[in-house]
Formats: sequence, structure tokens, C-alpha cells
Amino acid sequence: MGIFAAILGGIGGLSGVLGIITALDVLEDPIITKLGSGEYIFWFLIGALLLLGSIAMSVGKGESVE
Repeated sequence: MGIFAAILGGIGGLSGVLGIITALDVLEDPIITKLGSGEYIFWFLIGALLLLGSIAMSVGKGESVE
């Protein structure tokens, strides 16, 4: 589960970076054109959810609760 948590954390971090790049208008064309001006919010929310998933996977450690 530790590797999966690291993967989720890495993808979440990259999503956050994409949100910053989109919010600062570094790229000329938007990555997802259908979202319009709210695209950076989408990337930040995806990043936050993936980072929370990473935390949950690292804390859970696959132990079963009875």
C-alpha cells in the first residue's frame, strides 16, 4: 500500500502544479477546453482528493478491522 500511496501523492502533486500553471496562465491554450475559466479549480480539487487518498492509504496500511 505504501507504493500506491506514493503514486497517488505524486499524481496529486502534479495536479496541484497544473492548477498553479493554469491559474497563472503560463500555457496559451487550456488543457481541458470545456471547463473554461474554472479549470484551475478542477486541477486543485483533483490534487486535493488524490493527496487525501494518499494519506488514507498510508495510514490504513491494509489492516482489517473486525
